[in-house]
Parts: sequence; C-alpha cells; structure tokens
Amino acid sequence: MKDVILRGTILFVLTIATLGIVVGQGLYWESTTIVRIANGKEIHSTSSYRPHMFKQSSENNASIFRLDKEMVYFIDTQKKEYSEMTFAEMEAYTKKANKKLEEMNEKLKNLPPEQRKMMEQMMGKAAMGGQHAKIDVIKTAEKKNISGYICFKYAMKEDTAEVGSVWTTADVPDFSSMQKDFKEFGQRMAAQMPKAGEMVAAMTKVEGFPVQTTIAGITTTVTKIEKKVVAASEFEVPVGYKKMAPKNLTGD
Repeated sequence: MKDVILRGTILFVLTIATLGIVVGQGLYWESTTIVRIANGKEIHSTSSYRPHMFKQSSENNASIFRLDKEMVYFIDTQKKEYSEMTFAEMEAYTKKANKKLEEMNEKLKNLPPEQRKMMEQMMGKAAMGGQHAKIDVIKTAEKKNISGYICFKYAMKEDTAEVGSVWTTADVPDFSSMQKDFKEFGQRMAAQMPKAGEMVAAMTKVEGFPVQTTIAGITTTVTKIEKKVVAASEFEVPVGYKKMAPKNLTGD
C-alpha cells in the first residue's frame, strides 16, 4: 500500500501541475506512462473527473481525490483493500519524504562527477537538491499530431538545459478551469515539495490540454479523451473493501 500512496501522490501532483481544464459535467481520458528510469516500463491508466472529484486508476490500483471532503483514498483492487488520508495528513507525510530526499542528496554529493552529472541531466538539478533554479517556460513553434490532436510544444528550461516538455492542444472543447478546483490543493502540495515547486509554477504558464508531458524521465501520453457524465459512485470506495491504515511514505 506504501507504493500505491507514493505513486498516487506523484501522479496527482503532475496531473494538477499540467492540466488546466474543466468540463462542467465530467471528463474521462486514458494515458500511457513510460518510466525511463525503470527500463521503459509502461503504465496504462484511466482518469475521470467531475467537479471537486478526481480519480486515477492504473494496473491494480486507484487513487480518488475528493476535494469536497479534503480526503484521498488509495485503493488496491486486487486485494480489495483501501486506505485514506486527509489533505493535512498527506502534507505531513510529504514533509517526511522531503527529509528523506535531503538525506539522499547528501549521499549523492559523494558520487563521482560523471555519475552526478548523469543524475542531474535525468532528474534536474533542483530535484537533486541543488539550487532552486528558475525554470523558464518557452512556447515553441514545434507542432505535431499526437493521438489525433494537433499539439504545440512548451519547453521547460533550467538555464540552457531542457528539463521537461509539454505538448498541448486547444482542440478539447469547453476549456475552463479544472485548475480552479485543484489550484488550492496543488499550491499546498507544492509548498511541501520545494524541490518541485519551480516546475509546478512553470506548469501554470502552459496553455491548453496536455496531451504529452515529459518530466524527470517520465513521459505520459494521453491516448483518448472523452467528455461525458461520470457517475458520482465512481468516486467512492467500493462496497466490501477492507480499510487499512496508511503506511508511512518515508518507509519508517
């Protein structure tokens, strides 16, 4: 369950950082995520949204974010178990995770220069515990078709190095503000994740629906988008699932 909580938190923060739309009645989309640092492992996921509710499912796990209750549910569909945390509890766990990251960065300082350079290129200097360098967002003239949508590229640059990219489209109807729902929670999480804060801030400057996002060796491509009414029951814990205590994100 620890891995479910950690992965759910990371995917949600990336989602709210990059997704700035809302559809009044609901939205459903499918994605494929490729994790370069895990030998190109593919993760297929589905996401559903209705006002104040967000759900992301992948493999045998699901994460439900209820902004109306300030509650998060992490579900193991294989074991039929779930755990829950309030937003405040998530923030507390994230603080502990940051402490662990700082300890890891101290150890990484002793890596040979070539290995450290490779890690910085893969994860970004800020994520490696370096200076919180400003990330510039540049809308380029690059254009390509991704999943049937005409997309334009936004490049994320730290100094002269490209540390991320987002390909967005304006072809998804009813743009408004899913970010309006998620903004407060995103800001709270970003405040507890200072090493990712610059990237989160940069993402707010991106316009359009993110069809493909690459950050820190993780590439997520949306393969299908559908505007539809999503039943409220989709955002509830399934009946009969056993409640488990959430495990510490830091592994303590």
